[in-house]
Amino acid sequence: MNFKVILLTYFKKYINNKKSLYLFIILFILIFYIIFILILIFGNIIKLKLINIDLQNKLIEREKIVTQIIKVKFENKVLEEDLLEKKILEEKNEIKLIEEKELFNEKKNISSNVKSNYNTEPLGDDDSIVKFVTSNKSFNNIFYTPKNLVKISSNYIIDSKWWTQVLKKVANDNLQLMAEHFFNDIWEKIVVVSAYRSYEYQKWIKSRWCPDNLCAKAGYSEHQSWLAVDFWDTSTNYAWKSNNKLQKYYNWLFENAHKYGFHNTYQKWLNIDWYEIEPWHWRYVWKELAIHLKENNLTIAEYYK
Repeated sequence: MNFKVILLTYFKKYINNKKSLYLFIILFILIFYIIFILILIFGNIIKLKLINIDLQNKLIEREKIVTQIIKVKFENKVLEEDLLEKKILEEKNEIKLIEEKELFNEKKNISSNVKSNYNTEPLGDDDSIVKFVTSNKSFNNIFYTPKNLVKISSNYIIDSKWWTQVLKKVANDNLQLMAEHFFNDIWEKIVVVSAYRSYEYQKWIKSRWCPDNLCAKAGYSEHQSWLAVDFWDTSTNYAWKSNNKLQKYYNWLFENAHKYGFHNTYQKWLNIDWYEIEPWHWRYVWKELAIHLKENNLTIAEYYK
């Protein structure tokens, strides 16, 4: 049987009955209302989803904008910092150039005037602070005895001979300043094992069969000038190089002693300095000459040559 015929048959049956008709109308309206409500609900759900998607897109777009703004600000900040750093670097370079120019002029003045300011002639006056003596150059008076002598005394120096050793006053004053600086850096005192040696004392040392490459002859020793000092240990260069503590002391002196006018006389072996290397032997030669020797990597023997 056809479905339409069946539907019409039932519809006619219900129409013939008024009650059934009213019920049908009410049921139809109810079904329509339910469908309408469902359509509204689903519509609102779809609308909310669309709104949510739109909000998410806007948030993403906003995040992109904020990120871009932050990036631009960061790049601007980096650029400003780079410009500032570049400016500071340029100012530092400018200051460095000025300092180098001043230092160059100072070195030039020291180099040109050091001999004229002080008696630096190898055979000059025995009292000269920069009197040069070596194994083949003696004092004019081999029995020379200096003047203006003072005992080595300081809170930062240990005299191994119970405060009996002496130096010229100018050398002693600068030794005390250097010892204070050394103590502030290393937290140890400088130990002086030998300072002034008279002609007779040096003669006695030589009489003990000390070879010429290690001990100067009487009248030829820097110690007779009352300007030279031996620090800590008068052994050998190898002993100093292999002893960490002595090497630390030497490194400090090498970097700082010239600031106080002291120079390590014997650094470059026999063919240059006439004696073996003696890292313990330092001699006062004026601050200007000590700086000149240090900056030009010269020993006093090379300077006079």
